[in-house]
Amino acid sequence: MKPNRLLLLLLLAAWPARAAVDPFYQTLLREGEHAYDRKDYQAAAHDLRLACFGMLDEPRQLADCLARLALAQDRLNDVEAFRDTFQRLVEIEERFKAYSQAELTPELRAGLEQRLAARLPAATLAGAPAFRSTIPAKPGPAAIAKAEPPKKEPAKRESVKKEPAGKEAEKPAPSRAAGQPVAPANGSAAAPGPATPATAAPTPPATNSASASPPAEPPAPKPLTDAERGKLEQARRILAEQRSTRELRQAYQLAREVADVHPEAKEAQHLAAEGAYRISRWSDAATYFRRGGDPGEGEPERLFYMAVALYESGDRTGAAAALKRSLANLQRTPYVDAYAKKILGQ
Repeated sequence: MKPNRLLLLLLLAAWPARAAVDPFYQTLLREGEHAYDRKDYQAAAHDLRLACFGMLDEPRQLADCLARLALAQDRLNDVEAFRDTFQRLVEIEERFKAYSQAELTPELRAGLEQRLAARLPAATLAGAPAFRSTIPAKPGPAAIAKAEPPKKEPAKRESVKKEPAGKEAEKPAPSRAAGQPVAPANGSAAAPGPATPATAAPTPPATNSASASPPAEPPAPKPLTDAERGKLEQARRILAEQRSTRELRQAYQLAREVADVHPEAKEAQHLAAEGAYRISRWSDAATYFRRGGDPGEGEPERLFYMAVALYESGDRTGAAAALKRSLANLQRTPYVDAYAKKILGQ
C-alpha cells in the first residue's frame, strides 16, 4: 500500500504543473494553430496573442506560443509586432531558459529561426545568445575571392564607356546624364572615377541653393553642451545593444533632440538616423542621413541602413548606389540578401 500511496502522491504533485494553463487558453492556442494552417494569419495572430497571455506562468509553453505568434505576424508583414514578440522570447530565455528548453517541434523552431535571420539584423541576433546560431557564418577567403569578380563588372562597363570617348561628343554625354541622378542622392563620394566629372557640374547649383537659404545652416556651429553629449552617449549605448522597441524609441528621441538643434553635428545626425531605422521610421532615417552626409565605406552597416531607409522612403536610385558600396564590407545575411534582391534585383 505504501508504494501505491507514494505513486498517487507523485501523480497528484505532477498534475498541477501539467494543468496549470487554463483550458480556455489551450483552446485558443489550438484555434490559432488551425487558423495559421488555413492561412488565416489575422485570426491566427489574434488567437495566439490571447493564448500567450494565459501562459505567462508557464515559460516553456509560452515560448512555443510566442514562436507561433511570431510566424503569424511575419506572414502579416507586421515587422514591429514581430520584433516585439522576438524581444519577449529573449526576455523569457534570459530568465528561464524557456526557448532553449521548450519542446518546440523541429519544423517550428527551424521556421522561426529562418524568419528571424531574414527579418532581424545580425547585430540584434548577436545580442541574444540563444539565437546566435541563426547568424550565417562569415565567408572565408575563398568565398570572398569568388565574390570579387562580379564587383569588377562596373569597372569593365566604365572601360567600355571610355573607349568611345575618343569619338568626341556624342557618347560621353549619355554616360554623364546617367551618372547625375546617382551623385546627388549619395553625396560627393558616390563613385570613383567617372562620377567626378559628373559631380563637377551640379556643384555650383548646390552651393547656390545653400546660400539662398541661410536659415537651414547656422552661420557658426554651436558647441555641444555636456547634457547633449550625455544624450548622444546614452543613445549610442542603447543602439549598440539588444534592447526593446521602447528603449530604441528612447534612443531615437535622445539623438534627435541633439540632431535637430545641431544640424552640423554629423554624429548626432547619424545616431538619429540609426535610431529611426531601428524602429522602422524610414522617412525620418532618410532625412537624418541626408542631413548628416554619407557615412562612407568605413561604416558599412550605417551605409546599409541608409540604403534601406532611402529605398523604403521611395528613393530607389540613391538606395541602389548606397547598397552597392556597403556590400563589399558587409556581412551577408538573409536579411541583407533580401534587401539586395529588392533594391538591386539580385
